[in-house]
Amino acid sequence: MSQDKKDFIMDKVDVCVVGAGHAGCEAALACARLGLKTVIFTVSVDSIALMPCNPNIGGSSKGHLVREIDALGGEMGKNIDKTFIQSKMLNVSKGPAVHSLRAQADKADYSRAMRKVLENQENLTIKQAEVCEILWEDGEKKTVKGVKTFTGAIYECRGVILCTGTYLRARCLCGESITYTGPNGLQAANHLQDSLKEMGIELRRFKTGTPARMDRNSIDFSKMEEQFGDERIVPFSFSTDPDSIQKEQVSCYLTYTNEKTHEIIRANLDRSPIYAGIIEGTGPRYCPSIEDKVVKFAEKDRHQVFIEPEGIHTNEMYVGGMSSSLPEDVQLQMYRTVPGLENCKIVRNAYAIEYDCINARDLYPTLEFKNINGLFAGGQFNGSSGYEEAAAQGLIAGINCALSLLGKEQLVLDRSQAYIGVLIDDLVTKDNREPYRMMTSRAEYRLLLRQDNADIRLRKIGYEVGLVSQEDYDKFVVKKESIEKEILRLKETKVGGSAPIQKFLQAHGSNTLKTAASLADLMCRQELNYDVLSEIDKERPKLPKDVTDQVEIELKYEGYIERQMRQVEQYKKMEKKLIPEDIDYDAVLSLRLEARQKLKTFKPVSVGQASRISGVTPADISVLVVYLEQQKYQ
Repeated sequence: MSQDKKDFIMDKVDVCVVGAGHAGCEAALACARLGLKTVIFTVSVDSIALMPCNPNIGGSSKGHLVREIDALGGEMGKNIDKTFIQSKMLNVSKGPAVHSLRAQADKADYSRAMRKVLENQENLTIKQAEVCEILWEDGEKKTVKGVKTFTGAIYECRGVILCTGTYLRARCLCGESITYTGPNGLQAANHLQDSLKEMGIELRRFKTGTPARMDRNSIDFSKMEEQFGDERIVPFSFSTDPDSIQKEQVSCYLTYTNEKTHEIIRANLDRSPIYAGIIEGTGPRYCPSIEDKVVKFAEKDRHQVFIEPEGIHTNEMYVGGMSSSLPEDVQLQMYRTVPGLENCKIVRNAYAIEYDCINARDLYPTLEFKNINGLFAGGQFNGSSGYEEAAAQGLIAGINCALSLLGKEQLVLDRSQAYIGVLIDDLVTKDNREPYRMMTSRAEYRLLLRQDNADIRLRKIGYEVGLVSQEDYDKFVVKKESIEKEILRLKETKVGGSAPIQKFLQAHGSNTLKTAASLADLMCRQELNYDVLSEIDKERPKLPKDVTDQVEIELKYEGYIERQMRQVEQYKKMEKKLIPEDIDYDAVLSLRLEARQKLKTFKPVSVGQASRISGVTPADISVLVVYLEQQKYQ
C-alpha cells in the first residue's frame, strides 16, 4: 500500500462482513435481521452470491445442509426456489436418510435475486471495496475494533466475519498460463493476508478447480443421455408453497470419457500444473480433476460427464466431471474425444485456482477465533469446499457474532442435531489437510438427520434465535402437531381379521392377520404404505403430503430411530462434560505425550469434542474424565 494514503473513519457499525459469496450473504443477513448495523464488503458488487463453479444447489448431503439453513431462517433455500431451472430428488431408490434434493440454478438469476435481498434488507449496507487490514487492540485477548479498506477508509465495529472464499491471494492456472485473479477473472484480494498473519492467524494454501464452459450450439446432444427433472417438484424452503414452483424444466445430459480421452491426458501430464509441481495448494479429494481421475483410477475405462445449462438466458453449458488445469490446446483435444463434444467450442477454459485459507482448528465451534474476541470466519476460508458448506458456516458465524454482541448465549449445533453440526465439528476438531466436503457417510446419526425433517429438528431454534418469523413458526407448530396426532391415531386404530381386511392384504402381497393389529403395525410392512392403507382407513383426515411423508417415515423406521436415539443419549453425556478453558493438560499426568500436545493445540470445549481429535485415544479420554471429576472436589 502507498504510504501517501490518509486513513479516515468512514462509518461506525456493529458488524463488518468481508466477502459477499454464499457464506458472506448468509452471515450479513443474519446479523442485519437480528438488528445489528452491518456492512458487507465485496471486491465486486456484481459477484454477490456468485456461482463460479457448478450451476446447482444441493445434491447428496448438501441438500441436507440447504434444508437446515432454511429451517434456521437462512436464505439459500428460498433463493434457489426462485431461480431453479431443474429440480431432482437424488437417491430415491435408497432409504430416506440419504434422499437429497438438488436443483440446477440459473446462475445469473440466482446472483441477481440474492443481491436484491441484500439490497433491501434493513440494517445492511453493501460496499464495493477490498478490506486490507483488520483493526484490533491487545489485552488479555486480542479484540477486533474495525476494518480498513485499500483506499484508507476505516469502519469501526465490534464484530468482523471473514468470508473471503477463494479470493485471498488467489491465482488461476491453465497449463503454463498463470493469472493472479480470483474466480471468473475477478479481482483477487491481495492485501489482507499480512494483517491476518500479524494477528497470529495461521494461513495455508488450498486449491480447487472448475471445468470448461461450452457453446450449446456446438454440442451434439443426440449422442448423450437426456436427464430430466422430477415430475413433482419439491421445494428447498419450508416456506415455499410447492404448488407455486411447478414449472417446465430444462434438461441436463449425460455422456462419458473414453480411452482416447485418457490417452491425451496421460500424454500431457507433464504440462498439468498439478503434476508439474507448479501448484502449491492441496486439492479436494472428493472432487478431483479429470487428470487426477485418470491417474488415480487407472483401471476405469470411462468417467461420467454431465452437461448442464448455466441458465436460460445463455448458451453456456457446464461440463461437470471434467475440471482441469491442462493447457488450452490440450483441453480442446481432450473434450473433443467425448461423445457429443466432437465439435465443441470452449467459451471459458477450465482452470485450477489456489487461495489462502485458515486451519479451522483455530476456531471454536461457534466459528469465533479462539484467540481473538469478535473475529469470526465462515466458508471456504475455513478450509471447506462447496456453496452449501459455505452458506451453512456463514449463517452460524453470523448468528453467533450477533448473539455475542447482543450479550446472548451463542449457538452450537452438535453432531446429533444437524449436518451443520457435523460439518463444523469436523472442521474444528480435525486437522483437515484438503478442502472439506460434506458427505452423508460423515454423519453418524444420519437416520435422525434426514433432509425431510430439518424443520422438525431446527425450526424452533431458528425461531428462538430470531430469524424465523412468527407466521412461519406457527405453520411449523401446526405441522408438527398434525404429525404427532396422526401417528397416535394410526397406533390406536385397530383392524381385525375380517374378510375385507384379509382380502386387502392378499391383494397387496401381504400376510393375512391372525390377531388384531393397528394401522401403524400394517404401515411397518415393506409392501404397504400410507397411501395404500387409505383403502381400509375410512376415518383418515385430509393431510398435506409433507405431513403424511413424516408419519410414514417415523412409523416405518421407528425401531431404528429409537436405537439411534439411545446412541445419541450416550453421545450427549460426553458433550455435556465441559473442559475448563484454563485447564493445564501438563497437570493430567497419565496423558500420553501425543494426546497432551493435540489437546493443547485444539483446545476442545468438551470431552466429546476431545474424543474426536485424531491422536487422542479412548484411554486418554478415560484419564481426562477421571482428572476432571477429581478437580470438582478440590
